[in-house]
This record gives sequence, C-alpha cells and structure tokens, in this order.
Amino acid sequence: MDKVGFNDNSINQPFKSRILWRVYLVWFFKRIAPLMVVQIVAIVLVFKIFAQNVFVSKVLQNIGIAANNGYWSVFKYLVLSFLQAHLIVQFSILLFLGFGALVIRDIIRSVLVRMVMKRKGDK
Repeated sequence: MDKVGFNDNSINQPFKSRILWRVYLVWFFKRIAPLMVVQIVAIVLVFKIFAQNVFVSKVLQNIGIAANNGYWSVFKYLVLSFLQAHLIVQFSILLFLGFGALVIRDIIRSVLVRMVMKRKGDK
C-alpha cells in the first residue's frame, strides 16, 4: 500500500493551499499575535510616561532651530537632550526603542514566514 504524502500530486492544489494558509493563521494567532499585543500595550504605556514628562512641541521646535546648522547639530542636540533628561524619560526612550525593535522584528518574521508558506503552497 502506497503512502500518500503531502507533496503528492493527487492532492489538488487549492485544497493544499487552503490547508497551509490555515496552518499559518493558527501559528500566527497562537505565537506572534499575543507577543505583538503585549508589546503594543507596553509601547502605549511608555508613550504615556514620555508624554507626561516631555513637552514634545518644544523639543520639535528646538530641533528645527538646530536643523538650521546641519545634521550634526541635530544629532548633538538629541544626544545632549537625552543625557540631560530625567531618568524616567531616558528609561522610557530606551524602552520605546527596544519594544519598537521587537515589533519590527516580529512583523518582518511574520512576512517572511508567510512568503515561505506561500511558496510551499504553490509547489
């Protein structure tokens, strides 16, 4: 008795693609979506802390003034502002950058897995 494999041509292609798509969706909602939700909640909390401690429009106005002297002046302004900020603001900026990097990593990972699953489904 021959075993029927998943790559066997006897399985019609649309059915195989639907199965792979559902497997991908289940994986995404079980593994990636909860992490992204936790990360987004953390980013919102960091933004709230940041907004309570920093007058953002004044910072943007000062960046505009520094931009008149070139990119190096903007970089120096940002670094000096960060170093002179309160510890909670520094901490919230670092948290935001860290969580932002994790969200970007997860989005890229999801897209790459989807592309791989699509290629496997097309074969």
